Amino acid sequence: MSVTVLASIDLALLLVAAGFGLTSLLAWRRHRGSGRLPTAKIITHLSLQVIGIATWTAFVVTGAVPIAWTAFVVLTAGQVFGDLLMFASYRARNPGTTRPHYLAVGGDVLSFRRPAPALHALVGALAWFSMLAICVFSTVADAAAG
Repeated sequence: MSVTVLASIDLALLLVAAGFGLTSLLAWRRHRGSGRLPTAKIITHLSLQVIGIATWTAFVVTGAVPIAWTAFVVLTAGQVFGDLLMFASYRARNPGTTRPHYLAVGGDVLSFRRPAPALHALVGALAWFSMLAICVFSTVADAAAG
């Protein structure tokens, strides 16, 4: 299977993850109201993910390895803000919790009590690790070819 095909499949995974993320955000907004959401973190996460997906799309079209790595870095930065949102959501649903542990928060998400965030996390992780593998493989193949 070619790198372009793998990168295209990964692009589809990114779009599916984005769909679950949007579904999750809309549910959070319905439940909490727009005035109580961490708007700056949401905008930053969304912006970086959209830029990362657009950059990955450019890699699919061009095959340029530096573009793949740029997309990976941008999406990784965006995921940091996604984790911050995961913590904010956990604290909002568990009043009085000030410093929850990552395993508790991750376990809460992966409990599937809220399917959209769980699927967003799982599909997003699959897409991220696939991106990393594609970036590494593309780098090695590019170096071997030239």
